Amino acid sequence: MRARHLAAILVFSFLAASSRTALAESPILVKKKVEGNYELECEVGAVPWGFLLFFSADEKLSEYGYLKVSSSAIELGHHHKGKSVTWRRYKAPEQKLPWKVRLLKKGNFFRFQVGDRTGWIRGPSGEWLEKYEPRESWVGLKAPGDTELRSLTLTTLPWLQQLTRPVIPRGPDGSFYEKQAIPGALIKFKGKYYLYFMAGMEGNEEGSSRRSIGVATSPDMRNWKVHPAPVVRNGEPNIPHDNVYPNGAVLTPEGKIALMYSVQKYPEWVGFGLAVADNPLGPFTHHEANPVYKHFTHAHEFDLVRVDGPDYRYLLFYAGYTPKPRTGLSGDRGYLLYSDDLVNWREDKRNPVFRPETLDDWDAIHVRPRSLTKQGDTWYLWYEGCNTWKPEGSDHHGWWDTVGLARSKDLVKWEYYPRNPALPGLSIGPDRFDSKWTGWPRMRIEGKTAYIFYTGNAMTGMRTIAVKDLVNWKTEGGKTLKLWPKGR
Repeated sequence: MRARHLAAILVFSFLAASSRTALAESPILVKKKVEGNYELECEVGAVPWGFLLFFSADEKLSEYGYLKVSSSAIELGHHHKGKSVTWRRYKAPEQKLPWKVRLLKKGNFFRFQVGDRTGWIRGPSGEWLEKYEPRESWVGLKAPGDTELRSLTLTTLPWLQQLTRPVIPRGPDGSFYEKQAIPGALIKFKGKYYLYFMAGMEGNEEGSSRRSIGVATSPDMRNWKVHPAPVVRNGEPNIPHDNVYPNGAVLTPEGKIALMYSVQKYPEWVGFGLAVADNPLGPFTHHEANPVYKHFTHAHEFDLVRVDGPDYRYLLFYAGYTPKPRTGLSGDRGYLLYSDDLVNWREDKRNPVFRPETLDDWDAIHVRPRSLTKQGDTWYLWYEGCNTWKPEGSDHHGWWDTVGLARSKDLVKWEYYPRNPALPGLSIGPDRFDSKWTGWPRMRIEGKTAYIFYTGNAMTGMRTIAVKDLVNWKTEGGKTLKLWPKGR
């Protein structure tokens, strides 16, 4: 038994070493320069020694990310100065050849599919080491001559890639928003836009403390001016708290501003509060029944929508922690509430109605509804998705938040955007405010344009997309190039 076991190990080691040698010495079959986001798709009929898709590469291939595929394993890694390091390793597909292979780049997120196997990574060039994905790079494929490469295409994905500056940056030291200015709710009142934001001061309660609610005003949603004082000061809500987070605002039938927020007595979440004012700048009166709703465990992010339907006037879609979901790991899920008066809320019996797209991919642990907008007969939901993975040897916390998109006719059955995450960090460099994580999305549609506000590095950014592109999920308006077979 020992001799056979040792022989098997030796054979496996020989095959693995031979595979590595074959790949290292393989010719470059395809090499193409690309800018921004893209999708590589190929079909392989035979992979005796495996093949390697490279991306985020320099022209001489002295540095690149790679997806290495063989009959025994799939590896995601990075090559630099003659050395390769594998960040993530997966089992080879159980599906028989031929395999369809897909590599998706969206900002700093990469997702892959090889046959029936999928995976993800953020910042494979080493984001946790302050190394960023190049905006302009080379992609391609290396393979031994006996690899049967049937096709390879490259599709550019230009959605939501604008290089913008924060529309609401952090304030100066000592100001009420010196550490954070994160979007929370957006309304239009008498021709002017009001964006309520979470304003944080210096502190260690997840990057800030003493959070209050600030507001910025704009005539066009592009140019914003911060009101000089919070509209809801820390210490003002009639609920025990350390931090206040704005999450939704609507105009009531009486023409009043109803602002709803979540309250935290750090680190516990106390519930959802309601405040009402005659003017978007206040003063706000906090409802005597606060908190008007409390999840059975912690809950924080949500959106509030006035619908004026026959069965209810308002709906609230929130992220509630779910210790024992029907499928998948414990984490945040989407819950629906209904009300006629913003005070008395009834729960949807089907809750939670929104869950991760997959059980093992980019959003597999937390999904947090943040922005719900109806366009035609369809609801569009921008949400935070999150999974965990800790790079070996790094001091990164291991949580990778970003922004995804889903849509539904009935708020129960959901279609996820096929190229999620839809609004990731751009991962260009340390000077970019949104190079790493993105979150807290908030969309408003005006005419033919959708304005999407979000946070990057605790500041408020804004990207735009034409409504015609937002609703068309078959393409992002890019170009598809046939890279293999060559000359066809």
